[in-house]
Amino acid sequence: KYPVLIQRILQHTKRLVKETIAGVDGRVNEHDKRRRLKDFHSRTDTKSIMMMKSGQIFAREDLLRRRLVHDGALQLKSSQGRLKDVHALLLSDVLVFLQEKDQKYVFAMLDQRSTVISLQKLIVREVANEERGLFLITAGIEKPEMMEVLASSKEERNAWMQLIQDAMQSRERDEDEGIPSETEDDKRQLEIKAKE
Repeated sequence: KYPVLIQRILQHTKRLVKETIAGVDGRVNEHDKRRRLKDFHSRTDTKSIMMMKSGQIFAREDLLRRRLVHDGALQLKSSQGRLKDVHALLLSDVLVFLQEKDQKYVFAMLDQRSTVISLQKLIVREVANEERGLFLITAGIEKPEMMEVLASSKEERNAWMQLIQDAMQSRERDEDEGIPSETEDDKRQLEIKAKE
C-alpha cells in the first residue's frame, strides 16, 4: 500500500519541480531585463529626445514605460553607405537605436530619420545581397521609410528578425502599452486605399 502511494507522490513531484524551476527561470529572466532597461535609462542623456514618424515625441522616460524584449549591438547603414554602430533595444512596442556619446547614450541619428520605430505596421525583410542585413520598413498612409540594419552574423540577423516578429504579434495581442493606436480616420483611409 505505501510503496504505491510513495511512487505516485514522487511521480507528481518531479513534474511539479520542473514546472517550478521553469517558472523561477522565467521570473529571473524578466527581472534581469527590467534591471538592464533601468541601466539603459540611467545611462541615456536626460536631454535626449526623438520625434517618431507618427509625430509623437519619444523621450528617455518613455523607456521605462515599456518592457525590454531583447537588446544588442547592430549597425545602421546610411543612404551614403556608411555604417553607424548602435545599440538596439527591442521594447514591447518600439525598436530604439541608441548611440554612445561621451559615455552616455543618445537616440541615434540617421539621415534625418527617426531611429525610434513603432512595431505597428512594421515590415521586416532580409537583404538579398547581404546575409547579415535586414530591412525595417515602416508602412503607413504617408511616406513609407526603409532602414537597413546589419547584425554581426546571419544567425544573429535571423534571431533579431524572429524576435521583432514575435514582439509585433505579442503587441497585437496585448494592444497598446504606450503608443496610441491608429485613429478611426486612419483605418478608414487605409480601407479606402486597399479597395482602390
